[in-house]
Amino acid sequence: MTDDFNITIPKTLRDLNVAQWQKYLTIYEKNKDADNTDFLEKKMLEIFCGVSLNNIDELGLNVFDDAISHVAGLLNSNVDLVPKFDLKGTDGSVVHFGMIPNLDKMSYGEFLDLDKYMFDEENFHKALAVIYRPIKHYNKDKYLIHDYQGTELLSEVMKDTPLDVALGVRVFFWRLATKLGNYTMVSTLKELQKTQGGREDKHSLKSGETIKQYLLSLEKMLAELEKLQSTPFTNV
Repeated sequence: MTDDFNITIPKTLRDLNVAQWQKYLTIYEKNKDADNTDFLEKKMLEIFCGVSLNNIDELGLNVFDDAISHVAGLLNSNVDLVPKFDLKGTDGSVVHFGMIPNLDKMSYGEFLDLDKYMFDEENFHKALAVIYRPIKHYNKDKYLIHDYQGTELLSEVMKDTPLDVALGVRVFFWRLATKLGNYTMVSTLKELQKTQGGREDKHSLKSGETIKQYLLSLEKMLAELEKLQSTPFTNV
């Protein structure tokens, strides 16, 4: 679907990226409580369809309505987990990214960064830099990713992550945390905390505090994930 003003309608979420999503959410959060539906719709077309804000009023009514309906439908569509995806560099080279192969082997540092950025919309790309990293070796259907070196190394690159990948992994972590967190991780940590609580040596007290903080972080993550699941990606 095109018009004289070079409006490009994305076919799927794969045609959109995290940077666009973050930009729209920032504007949406600032205007959602006001009577700014018309403004939000125009910003949706500007950000996701590449049409100049100055030219939107010149669009045909059918083109405008169809574009808004289509993009809103994409943003609210069901998404699946995407374990691997490709990003093209500025030099034309392609980098293959893979999700952490074994989540049960995630380091404490990775967990802390994931917990810190997963629900910070402005910095969600940093959470993606924890979850996805360049693949350094393939072995049939398995792969190895580069070691984690903090979020700063790849965070800006991850703003180009396709939106279906980004939203898919958020939904995946919500389901994983709900399934494993409520019945396994939380209960295990509580039992460990109870066991450590009966000992008085300095080492056990330190371990108990670490477990307590980990437990609080996990419960916070679960609460945020439940909140995320009940909130649409866009209400426009």
